[in-house]
Amino acid sequence: MNYTNSFSRVTREMRSSLIRELVASTKNIEGLISFAGGFPSPLTFPEKQLSEIFGEVVANEGRDVLQYGASEGDALLKKELMKWEGYDLDPDEMLITVGATNALYYYGRALTEPGDVILCEAPSFLGSLVAFDALEVDCKAIPFDDEGIIMDELKEQVSKIRAQGKRIKFFYIIPDFQNPGGISYSLERRRELLRFCIENELPIVEDNPYSRLRYSGEPLPTFYRLAREEFDGSTIVTEIQSFSKILGPGMRIASVKGDKALVERMVSWQQKVNITPDCVAQRVVARFLERGLMDPHIENIKKFYAPYLNKMLDELQKNMPATVKWTKPEGGIFLWLTLPENVNADELFKEAAKNKVSFIPGSKFYPPGQERYNTLRLNFSFATPQQIEDGIKRLAELLV
Repeated sequence: MNYTNSFSRVTREMRSSLIRELVASTKNIEGLISFAGGFPSPLTFPEKQLSEIFGEVVANEGRDVLQYGASEGDALLKKELMKWEGYDLDPDEMLITVGATNALYYYGRALTEPGDVILCEAPSFLGSLVAFDALEVDCKAIPFDDEGIIMDELKEQVSKIRAQGKRIKFFYIIPDFQNPGGISYSLERRRELLRFCIENELPIVEDNPYSRLRYSGEPLPTFYRLAREEFDGSTIVTEIQSFSKILGPGMRIASVKGDKALVERMVSWQQKVNITPDCVAQRVVARFLERGLMDPHIENIKKFYAPYLNKMLDELQKNMPATVKWTKPEGGIFLWLTLPENVNADELFKEAAKNKVSFIPGSKFYPPGQERYNTLRLNFSFATPQQIEDGIKRLAELLV
């Protein structure tokens, strides 16, 4: 049986993960230094603590957690998350999902019809752009500067799209240590964007995997918290928080906070797609939180990663020509480089592989037809300090 001709249209047209394909294309190059993936360092995983809690949970609570669970997520985990984050929410305002991408997909399925418009940052996370492909929506990208989305560009785009009679369903943002850009929204830009979105009834979905990975500077309130505390309890923001960069991506645990009616519809989608998140993993995270282990663990991660970020920033400063610019984040795991206009990072990727260093070309982080080709993303969380030094030198050799 040849299934190729039987695929649905959306399946035929859906993009695969170009990042995974690019990483795979360099996998067998001996001695390659990779800044390409978004992998956290395995040295940050709390293996001993988690292994003990997994054993205890299965031994003591197995009859509960090895059974089918609630589609909306484990009640104990919700309770511990609210305590940890300092919220007093109705449990029906929270949903536990199998990773952040599932949450984003449910959010989109709950709100969009094929042909609707959604907005995102330019550049934006490729994994989310691929998920949006499955929704058959028209994704329009809005550029940002060092403080966040450029408001004049946003206002112009919203006015233009609505004048065409099209529906804008939501605005997808990663406001803290953005992937791939590394930037964080300033407090004033957060307030300005919230005012505009509330006035224009434009929902925001806030993707938040990185905000707790801050190595310097002052923490800023999330959009969700600002909306609740400074804008009369507005429910314009839905926050998706992932534990992939904190506990480990293999845990596949994320949480959603949002409007009760919206969360209810997202739960309906989870019932259809996953039935329930992993009941054992949820309870393990709940017990991890209950024992007060999360905050000390995050402090250890921050102490671990800060030298890696500083090392990459130092090596870029030492080695890159003046024509190359880069973001200087205070946390997260990515930096964004802007090359001279005449340098194509897609072509540079091939030359860099020959020089045994790898990255992700920036063009992969834009919706189709809106790409910029003179940019690239670097990850600093997986390579060793020595690899960072050697890899940046190898990359700079191709740009001098």
